Amino acid sequence: MTTLLVLISVIASLIASAILLDDYVLEREHRAVQNKIKNVARMVAKDTRVIDKVEGSPSDAAIQNYANEVMNATGVSFVVVLDNDLTRKSHPDESVIGGTFSNIDDASRSLNGTEHYSRHVGILGEGTRFFTPIWNDEGEQIGIVCVGYVQQTINDELWNARKNLYVGLGVGLLVGIIGALYLARYLKKVLLGLEPKQIVAHMKEKEIIIDSVSEAIIAVSPKRKVLLQNVNFNKLLNKTEVATKANSNGYLNDTLFSLIFDDVFKTEKPIANRVTVINHFEFIVNVQLIYIDKNIYGAVATLYDQSELQHLIRELSGTEQYIDSLRAQNHKFMNQLHTILGLIELEKYEDVHHFVRVLNHNYHREMGFVTDKIKSSAIAGFLLGKTSELDEQGVTLIIDEDSYFPAIKIGDMLHDLLLSMGILIDNAKEAVINSSKKQVILFLKYDEAEEVIMFEVQDTGPGIEKHVLPKIFERGYSTKGENRGYGLDAIQSIVKQYHGLVDVQAKTGRGSTFRIEFPFKWRNKNDESNDR
Repeated sequence: MTTLLVLISVIASLIASAILLDDYVLEREHRAVQNKIKNVARMVAKDTRVIDKVEGSPSDAAIQNYANEVMNATGVSFVVVLDNDLTRKSHPDESVIGGTFSNIDDASRSLNGTEHYSRHVGILGEGTRFFTPIWNDEGEQIGIVCVGYVQQTINDELWNARKNLYVGLGVGLLVGIIGALYLARYLKKVLLGLEPKQIVAHMKEKEIIIDSVSEAIIAVSPKRKVLLQNVNFNKLLNKTEVATKANSNGYLNDTLFSLIFDDVFKTEKPIANRVTVINHFEFIVNVQLIYIDKNIYGAVATLYDQSELQHLIRELSGTEQYIDSLRAQNHKFMNQLHTILGLIELEKYEDVHHFVRVLNHNYHREMGFVTDKIKSSAIAGFLLGKTSELDEQGVTLIIDEDSYFPAIKIGDMLHDLLLSMGILIDNAKEAVINSSKKQVILFLKYDEAEEVIMFEVQDTGPGIEKHVLPKIFERGYSTKGENRGYGLDAIQSIVKQYHGLVDVQAKTGRGSTFRIEFPFKWRNKNDESNDR
C-alpha cells in the first residue's frame, strides 16, 4: 500500500509537471507561429514587386509567383495580397484571385494602417493569420498583406514539439517507479514498521471526527475510552456543571455514556436530532458510528444547545412578524395614494380634501387611543402596524380599554414580548379568517403591585378541540399543514426563559384565549424614557 501511495504521488507530480510543460510548449509554439507570420507578412509588404504591382490589374502573375515563392520558402499556409478595395492579388487557390476577400470586416481593420492578428474560418478552413498594411514610397497605404497558417498545419507543428515532452515523461515515469520502490522501504522503516492499515485507521478517525458537525464533539470507543473531544464539549459540560465528573482517566463517565452512546452501540443505528436532557439542560444530539473494515470501531457525537436553536427560531419568527406588518402598512398606504390619485385625475378636489381629512381623523383617532393606553413607543408602534395589517385582511384588532403599559425600560425582554404578541395575534387572525365575526382582542398591562407583565389574546374563531389542546405547544405540531407549528413552541421557550406562565382557555365553537405573564421588577419607577 505504501508503495502504491508513493507511486501515485510520483505519477501525479510527473503529470502535473507534464501539464505545465505542455502549456509552456503550446504557448511557445503559438508565439513562434505568430512571430513567423508577422515577419513574413512584413517582409512581403516591403517587397518592391508587391508595392509596384498591387495597384495594377485585378490579377498580376508577378505577385502570385512571388507569393508562391514565399510560401515554399517559409512553410506558411497562405500569402494573400489585397489592394485597398480588398481584392485578392494572390492566393494559394488561384481561382479566387481577383475576387473580394472572404472576411471583409476582419481585413478592413487594417485599412487604417494598423496591424492585427485574427483567427477565423476562411476558404482554406480555420486558421491563424496576421494583417499588415502596404505603403508606397510617398507614405500612402495601397493595400494589405495577409499571411497565416491553417489549423491543421499548426496542429502538426504542435505535435512535433510535444513528442520530446512525452518521451521525457516516459523516462521520468520509469525512474519514478524505481525511486518509489526504494522510498517505500525507507518509509516503512521510519514509521516503526506500522502497517498501512493501521495508518489509514488513524487517518479515518481524525477525518470523520473533524468533518463532523462542529459545536460540542466527542468520540468514544465501545468501552467508553475517549478518542477525541473538542473545547466546545468541555464548555457545554461546564454549563451543565458536570464537567468534573465527565472524564476520568481517559474514559467517559458511565452516566454520560449511557445517555449519549448506549442506544447507538446496542442498535448499531445512528441517532439524528434526539433531544437529550443532561442535568436539566436540553441538548440536540446526533451520533454516528465509526467503521473500520466493516467493524464498529467507535462512535462520534455532536451536541447542540437547544436553547440556541429556539432562540434562532424566535429570531426568524420575529423577522417574519415585522415583514408582514410592514407589508400590510405598505398595501394600505398604496391603496390610499391610488384613491387620492384617482380623485385628482377626475378633478374632484373637494373629495380629495374630504378624503384626506377623514384619513387624518382616523389616523389620529387610532393612534391617540393606542398611545393613550400604551406609553411604550416601541410597543405602540408595533400594535399600530398590526392593526393595519389585520385591517387589510378584513380582521379587526381591538385593544382592550383596560389595557395600560407605562414607558418602562424592559431591555432584551422587549423583543421577546413583541414576538410573543405577534405570534398569538397572527394565530388568532388565522383562526377568525373564516368566521362570520372577525375580531381579535388584545389586553396588555403591567401590574406594578404584582410586578408582572401580562397580556391576553382572545379570538372569535372556532376554538380548539380537546384532543388537540395538549399538543399545541409541541414543536412542529400543527393542524394547518406542513412546515408549521413553531410559533407556540417559541412562545413556550420564551415563557420558560423568563420563568413566566402561559394559560390557554378554548372551547370548540366559542373561540380561544391565550394568557401570558412575565415576572418583571421595575426598579427605577421614575424612568419615563422609551424602551430602547
